[in-house]
Amino acid sequence: MEGVHESKMRSIMQALHSLAAIDRERAVKIEDLARIVGLSVEEVRDVINKLRVLGYVNLVNDYVHLTTTAIIKLSSIYC
Repeated sequence: MEGVHESKMRSIMQALHSLAAIDRERAVKIEDLARIVGLSVEEVRDVINKLRVLGYVNLVNDYVHLTTTAIIKLSSIYC
């Protein structure tokens, strides 16, 4: 069974994918992402930091987008 933290990670990654946040030009502000996924800004920051360590997102000036590694991982889930 998936844990709460893993569920939040998946939700955030799927939201970024749905929003086509795949590069700096299409990055999403953390506050907007929090509103979209229904989590607090602090929760989203915590998850984003973990996703950064895993190499799944880039964060620049409070804007976040998926890395190529994350896009491949998400694509493999749907195929």
